Amino acid sequence: WWRLSGESFVEDEAIKITVGTSVPFVLRVVSPNGQTRCAGEYQLLVGQMANGMPLWRHKSGKMWLYTGTNGMWVVGGADAKEKDFECTRGVMYSKYAHGGLMPDRVGCIWLRLSGDKFHEDSSITVTIKPSPLYVQSPNGQQRCAGEYVPIADQLANGHPIWEHIGGKCWLYSGSNGMWIIGGDDAKAKDFRCTRGVIYCRSAHGGTMPDKLVGNWLRLEGDTFREDAAISVSVKPPTLYVTSPSGQQKCAGEYRLMPGENLHGQSVWKHRKLAFRISSTREGKWRIAGNESAGGALGDAASVIECDVPHNGSMPNKMGPTWSRLEGEELVKDPSIVISTVLHKPAKLHVKSPNGQQRSAGEYVLVAGAQANGHPLWRQMGGKYWLYSGTNGMWIFGSTVAKESGFDCSRGVIYSNTPHGGVMPDRLKSLWLRLDGEAFHEDEDIVIEADHAPRKRP
Repeated sequence: WWRLSGESFVEDEAIKITVGTSVPFVLRVVSPNGQTRCAGEYQLLVGQMANGMPLWRHKSGKMWLYTGTNGMWVVGGADAKEKDFECTRGVMYSKYAHGGLMPDRVGCIWLRLSGDKFHEDSSITVTIKPSPLYVQSPNGQQRCAGEYVPIADQLANGHPIWEHIGGKCWLYSGSNGMWIIGGDDAKAKDFRCTRGVIYCRSAHGGTMPDKLVGNWLRLEGDTFREDAAISVSVKPPTLYVTSPSGQQKCAGEYRLMPGENLHGQSVWKHRKLAFRISSTREGKWRIAGNESAGGALGDAASVIECDVPHNGSMPNKMGPTWSRLEGEELVKDPSIVISTVLHKPAKLHVKSPNGQQRSAGEYVLVAGAQANGHPLWRQMGGKYWLYSGTNGMWIFGSTVAKESGFDCSRGVIYSNTPHGGVMPDRLKSLWLRLDGEAFHEDEDIVIEADHAPRKRP
């Protein structure tokens, strides 16, 4: 594009016209030398604009980050809001007009009011609040896989640090300018090093880990090798839904659908059924669909829905704010949980002293396997399996169930109610046992896990 400069047009490669601009939901302002009340997090006010540009409000509700009539980014207070931001009032300014760049991208120094004058302050920064990151590494260094959360107000070599939820790995910027996943040895050096087992291929130059293009390197033996399967994303590849009190059929494992989105947000699909986690037009996460494929997802009714807008946060970050369909109304249900981690017991010990003793004993988790979107356990030295049936109940079934691919509800012991994603050792209801041709409740059936033995109350 060409723009007018003086009396002639000059070519300007910085001019861009796009169909959309990436607008951050949350911005973080740092101002250590003054106007400290302006520091902190600013949240995007969805649907509101100031002079044709996005508007953010400080979490205190007393400051705003807006575009002034001079085309500069301004941090101002109630006096600016009273004028509906048709002004240039504030205590911090970007030094130059932003030309459409977001506050974290302007690349210029900021001015701060000190006394009666504005002074340049290179310590002022406006950055995107780091999002949680999700790492996949299926071919090796699997301990590094999982969710990483940003460490508040801590940097490594001038860049954010993320800590694995397990607390044994960190994703940081090394002294070589590369993103690195390292362990305790890197942390012991306060991350002033390049120690790690997974590296990005080249220096990032300020690009966040999830935006890098190209492969990552993974330590294998004594050598680092490229591994195209390693990915770092702001979207969890897998979500687990627990809904024990109702709409239990929605529970289970959901997989991210690459390239599929609704209302500008990602979509996750149930491993077995046609249920999907998606965003409503109003910006709320929900679970919708039905047990048979077909029909437009946007037209399907919500069976579980978040009570508050997500504002860009992922479904696993919404907390206990969910409601489920009961009859024709949505009712609040604090027992609904959506998470990135499913605590599956590696071993289960089963006791059934009054009958069906052959199904008792030790069961081991079948790694990587699932039945109807839920974990699967195999009896040690026996012919039984503990699986989730098509009726949503935990079932002890034999090879007959296995031969059908567990696409059934055959077995000799059942949970009394649909489990809704609750693991077998944590169910509070009684179990049903086949006695002759009928099932009867048996309060003596006990299922315990190695990590957390539980007795029936």
